[in-house]
Amino acid sequence: MDALANVGGWFAGVLLLATSALILTEIGTRTFLGRSTRLAEEYSGYFLAAIILLGAAYSLREGEHIRVSILRERLGTRGRRWLDRLALLVGIGVTGLLSWALWLLFLDSVTYGVRSLHHSRTPMAIPHGTVLVGAVLLCLQFIALLLASWFKPDESVEQLGELGEP
Repeated sequence: MDALANVGGWFAGVLLLATSALILTEIGTRTFLGRSTRLAEEYSGYFLAAIILLGAAYSLREGEHIRVSILRERLGTRGRRWLDRLALLVGIGVTGLLSWALWLLFLDSVTYGVRSLHHSRTPMAIPHGTVLVGAVLLCLQFIALLLASWFKPDESVEQLGELGEP
């Protein structure tokens, strides 16, 4: 799972650079040529959604997600472990439902050949498929952390793949 999370994080980074380049190109063409690329707004939106979901599994594994720890810090080691497991189960449920919904959206895009309403007429299966992959990666990362919490009981969730502990 680590390798998949790394690939998602790397791809999110590449898309972040591509978004920056696209926006700078749009600024340059509007400033110096007086016209638009007609792609920057649309593709920046697609890239942003992909960056968020493709980078989420990597961020979870690295412990970079935000955690409100007001209850957690008042619990003992065993209580924290069970609270973490509950949080992981909730994460699996939410990302599982998200993955299912995105799968249905992707399937509709492929089945009906849905295209963007923008000038580019982008096949929507591409951005829908990309965010679907990100959601599945995040769900798998939650599952991996939950399994690790059971099979490596001597390690805290922070050591397994921190959940954002400061």
